[in-house]
Amino acid sequence: MPSPHDPRSARALEVAREGWTLRDVLAHGVIDYHPVVAGTAADVADHMQQWFEAGACDGFSIAIDSYHDGFDAFVDKVVPILQERGLFHDDYEGPTLREKLGAHEQYGLDPRLTKAQS
Repeated sequence: MPSPHDPRSARALEVAREGWTLRDVLAHGVIDYHPVVAGTAADVADHMQQWFEAGACDGFSIAIDSYHDGFDAFVDKVVPILQERGLFHDDYEGPTLREKLGAHEQYGLDPRLTKAQS
C-alpha cells in the first residue's frame, strides 16, 4: 500500500509491480525528484558531463549517500575523472573564499552606511 505521506510512493509501487528493479526505480527518479546515478564513478561523471554540456545546469549540489565513505568515494573517484575531462578545476584561484568562488571584489562600502557615520 502506498504511503499517504508521500505522493511519489504510489508511482514507485506501480513500477515495482511492473518488474522494475530498485536500481531502475532510483535511477529514473521515481521516488526522488532529483536524478540519482547508480553505478560506477565513470557513470556518475558521464551523467554530470551530459547535463553540464547540454546546458541543463551550471553546477551540482551533491547529496552523498548515508555511508561514511560516500564523500571520500566521490572526491577520490569522480572528481579525478571530471578533472581529466577538463570539467573540474585542478586548483583554486587564490587563498580566500571570495577567490575560490570567483566572486567579484566589493566596490566599497554601501553609501547608506557611510552617510550615517558622517
